[in-house]
Amino acid sequence: MARWPGVIKPGVRCDRLVCLSDLMATCAEVVGAKLPDNAAEDSVSFLPLLRGEDRPTRQDLVHQCYSELLAIRRGPWKLALCAGDGVERRWCNEKGVPHDIGETEARQRGLPPVQLYNVVDDPGETKNLQAEHPETVRRLYRLLEKYVSEGRSTPGSPQKNDVEVPLARLP
Repeated sequence: MARWPGVIKPGVRCDRLVCLSDLMATCAEVVGAKLPDNAAEDSVSFLPLLRGEDRPTRQDLVHQCYSELLAIRRGPWKLALCAGDGVERRWCNEKGVPHDIGETEARQRGLPPVQLYNVVDDPGETKNLQAEHPETVRRLYRLLEKYVSEGRSTPGSPQKNDVEVPLARLP
């Protein structure tokens, strides 16, 4: 939700892909600042969306899922590099609060090693489609590998990652 009189039209909805990390590039563009090449390597300005333009600002998004494990979203697809099937990844404690069962337990239960969802058709991520779409899993995994090796998901010179970024190997 955003309010900016004279820029953002009231009541407008936008379904374009953005992320919290995009605030850095957006704020920089708003104030006319140029970010150095080694700053905000995964940030894309969504100022055009705030101004009412209906065009993609980013093609894909890398984010963390379940602690240090990564996920990538491109188009309708989301690949999460953690075991699970969309249903049995969580359990509820005695107060009904859901908790992640953890990667080790998910693997011990024999759940699929990665999760692939069509988030347009299944926004609740309830049906893991990794077995039906192995080519999509491989394509998204290779893209994630590229971003990790380059230390960024936006145009610019490759950057060194601040920490080791573990990528689970595909089975």
